[in-house]
Amino acid sequence: MSFEAIIFIAVLVIASKLGGELLHRIGQPTILGNVIAGIIVGPALLAIVQPIEAIELFVSIGVFFLFFLIGLEEIDIAGLFKVMKGRIFAGSAIAFLIPFLIAGLFGLTIDMDFIQSFAIASVIAASSLGVTAKVLSDLGKLKSTIGLEIFTVTAIVEFIAIIFVSVFIQIDTSSESLDISEMLWLFAKMIIFFAIAALLSVFGLPQFFKLIKKHLRVKEAYFAIVIGMILLVAYFAEVSGVHGAIGALLLGIAVSRMTREDYHEISKNVSVVGYGIFIPIFFAGIGLHFSIAFLELEWWIIAIFILIMTGVKFLSSYLAVRIAKMRPATTVAYGVMSKGAVDLALMLSLLQAGMMDNRLFSLLVLGTLITMIISSVELQRKLKKIAPFKIGASELGLVPLYFRRVVSDTPAIAVINTAFSKTTPDITIEEFQKNNTITKKPFLVFENERLVGLVSKREIDKSHKNTRDLVTIGDIMYKKIHTALPEDYLFSVIQKMNSHPFDMIPVIDTNNKVIGIITDEAIMNLLTEIKKPENE
Repeated sequence: MSFEAIIFIAVLVIASKLGGELLHRIGQPTILGNVIAGIIVGPALLAIVQPIEAIELFVSIGVFFLFFLIGLEEIDIAGLFKVMKGRIFAGSAIAFLIPFLIAGLFGLTIDMDFIQSFAIASVIAASSLGVTAKVLSDLGKLKSTIGLEIFTVTAIVEFIAIIFVSVFIQIDTSSESLDISEMLWLFAKMIIFFAIAALLSVFGLPQFFKLIKKHLRVKEAYFAIVIGMILLVAYFAEVSGVHGAIGALLLGIAVSRMTREDYHEISKNVSVVGYGIFIPIFFAGIGLHFSIAFLELEWWIIAIFILIMTGVKFLSSYLAVRIAKMRPATTVAYGVMSKGAVDLALMLSLLQAGMMDNRLFSLLVLGTLITMIISSVELQRKLKKIAPFKIGASELGLVPLYFRRVVSDTPAIAVINTAFSKTTPDITIEEFQKNNTITKKPFLVFENERLVGLVSKREIDKSHKNTRDLVTIGDIMYKKIHTALPEDYLFSVIQKMNSHPFDMIPVIDTNNKVIGIITDEAIMNLLTEIKKPENE
């Protein structure tokens, strides 16, 4: 390595960290500061640093570290599989597909080939967890319901984009005229790699890391092997026809399954090296490739690409949130539209693969930075206005004034459900299980048409299996139940619901006869379906 490369790396590290610090102090993502620092010291402005081969090596390593840490700290595969169905998955698919199709079709109209158009469209359609997670964390809302909802949809969109870009790059670089057999072999190699990676993540790597940690006396040796594994897995991913970043991502997911102590040790050490050196160089390296050459493009091409990356991306995110029934819709949409580390990494991969020129790369970087600023600023602004409200087993983030107005003006009768499950206290648990389909929803227990308790799957699971033929529902039912009148306002109903261990309240008339129930789901639907004022 030449001394020129050493001074370039030194300048990049210092400039990127100072840029990140400055942007952090004004409430903006540190990634933004890293990229802007690269633009300032790079060919676009001061020309202190040039994108030489040694810098590109550090940038590539930075990509692998970045995706390893994303897999380690951000992607919860078990959580994703739980929600990869129904409206959550449908919403995530919409958030990706609308900008993907619009950007891809626009690429075809300006004479890009199919693979190039939709590879670029995949990057434009991507969302990124990094910036959103930082905003949610800073405001203490990362573990709140609204935070988890934003996190889930964004993670699914991010994962889809990574896979799509990886596939398009491999198709483009495998052959100029890829026939059916080559295409099938390419996908076969990718499937084999994913299968092996999945098996290793469950049965191999955690045990391997435990073994070497047990037998290595030098702590740094264990850490060095972890770093070596990141690079090795990235290499074998490339050989298998999968982008190296996917390999690093999967390794991160595998390591996240380790014990809490091992997980935190690896996360802490890799983060120090990754975020301390390689990842800032990666983001600053993107700035080195940025230039004002995008101004050579037709003005309408520039305008449409920026419009797709900002306007279309927000509208698709908003539609996705509405389909997924997440609220407040506008707030969640700003979180889902966010762009950042993953987008920039994928753009650089397309540039290095020759699938876009420097003009288009610079334009997409500009669009990403604009979207990053809009989403982070608006998400912070709207989240500060929102407070979490607990309703039974559910939690909803709403503007306090709106919440109080709705629950103080709406009577219980407005959300009553006259259909409910019921049983009697004298039957045994065994008989009850045979005659009923038991779900999470509780059963109302009646004796001589009088409500005497509630019983749910929770109470049944607590009972001893060997005595269920002797113990009755009356023995295990919850007797200190709360009820509501039809004219009670929802504010009172919610208070009662939150003070007992069920997500529903029986509604009785003046003769103490049960006429229906109110569930947390019914109240949630009411709160999210009522048209809110624009400023809320």
